[in-house]
Amino acid sequence: MGAAQAQDLDDLRRRVEDLRAKLLSIRDERRAIIEDLKGLREKRRELIEQVRSKRAKIRELIEERKKIREEVEKLFEERRKVIEEYRKARQEATEIKNRYESLMAEVGVPERVLRRRIAALERRIETQPLSRDAERDLVVRISHLEAQLQTLMEAKKLKRRYIEIMAEAERWRFFIRDTGEKIKELKAKISEINGEISQLIKELDEIRPQIDELSKEIEEKSSKVDEMKAQMDELFQQITQTRELLKKAYEDMQAAARLTEEQIKTRLAQEALEKYKAGEKLTLEELRALMEAGLLEGSPASSS
Repeated sequence: MGAAQAQDLDDLRRRVEDLRAKLLSIRDERRAIIEDLKGLREKRRELIEQVRSKRAKIRELIEERKKIREEVEKLFEERRKVIEEYRKARQEATEIKNRYESLMAEVGVPERVLRRRIAALERRIETQPLSRDAERDLVVRISHLEAQLQTLMEAKKLKRRYIEIMAEAERWRFFIRDTGEKIKELKAKISEINGEISQLIKELDEIRPQIDELSKEIEEKSSKVDEMKAQMDELFQQITQTRELLKKAYEDMQAAARLTEEQIKTRLAQEALEKYKAGEKLTLEELRALMEAGLLEGSPASSS
């Protein structure tokens, strides 16, 4: 084996080892990046799930707010109608009260007094002898008192009607008050929902840049993984080619070694043959060389 050939083989072996070491280094680094990618993708998936959850919550809150607003509008309309009825009732009650007070002022005496006076006058007519003019005067007075009593009866009806209207108005007043409180509560609920929606939107605005940053990092690392895969393929191809070169160089070296060995044996056999012909004593190695070359009579090669 020549020194140059041996050096070439060593160089090729070192090249294979260097390429293989580089391949393993890139492979390990690539695996580490792939593990990083798994973590980054999982983190991004969690953030995306948070975004979906928060968007679903926002839609739910918007729907709830819509229903509350519809309820508020309905209550506003009912309250507006009741306020109008309440105003009408209060106006009617005031008119009835004024009419009642006017009638009571017109009569000026209580009902029991009128009835007592009427009864007294009727007894006079029934029990006392009266002239025609006196009786007529009493009848006129009784008619006047009965008219006043009728006025009082009308006033009593007005009072009952006034009480009924005021009772109804009071119920409406409670409804207006309760409805106002309910509307206030619902508006507070709407404000609360608006606050929740604003907070969720703020959180979404904070999450989106994180997702974008993760996506950018994932894209960069994915590109790096692809590049490293291409580098590994190239290194593997170089290793394969170098191993082929190493194999060929080794085979060439072995062939050259065999050729050199044959040449040495042939030269040794020729030298031994010359000594044999000259009658010189041969060594065991020289005899073996003659026999292997078929130059010695009786050897398998010469007989063939």
